[in-house]
Order: sequence, then C-alpha cells, then structure tokens
Amino acid sequence: MTARIMVFANIREGDEDKFIEAYKEVTSKVKGTPGHIRDELLRQDDVPTKFILLSEWESKERFLAWEDDEIHMNTTTPMRPYWAGRVERIIYEVAHRIE
Repeated sequence: MTARIMVFANIREGDEDKFIEAYKEVTSKVKGTPGHIRDELLRQDDVPTKFILLSEWESKERFLAWEDDEIHMNTTTPMRPYWAGRVERIIYEVAHRIE
C-alpha cells in the first residue's frame, strides 16, 4: 500500500532559503531509491518558518528500510543545521485514491 511520509519542521528564522536549497540537494540524492516515488516541500502560508516535507513511497516498509539504513542519516544531513527544535514524522498509508 502506498505510503505518504510527513515531516513537520520549524526552520530558524532567516534560514528558510538555505533550508530550501538543502532540501533540493537531499531530494536529488533520494531520487531513484528503491520504493521512492516523489517528494514535495510545503511551506505554511502565514508562517514562513513552518514546513512539511512530504514524500511518497511504494509502501511503509520500503520507507522504513531506507530510514533504518545509515545512508538515510548521511543523505539528510544538509537539512539538519536549519531545524529549530525537534521535527515530527508521521506515516500515512493511502486508504483510497480517486483517479
């Protein structure tokens, strides 16, 4: 079952553009990972330091396999200096899709 991963992150004020560039760098490296479908970066309209990193994977298991691999930490390192506090990750499985 397709899974969507949502990571909620607050970014240090003034570092938003640097974070976006780091996100682009990270997602270019993730592209082609087995099970990975796509990524999107959402920015809250009225609070420019709040972001959601949204990724889509073939399954929850494929995502967790990548997340548990040491390459995950190495790949995502460029984004981490811009985070303000902890991030929250939630996994959703797609229950139904209208085509």
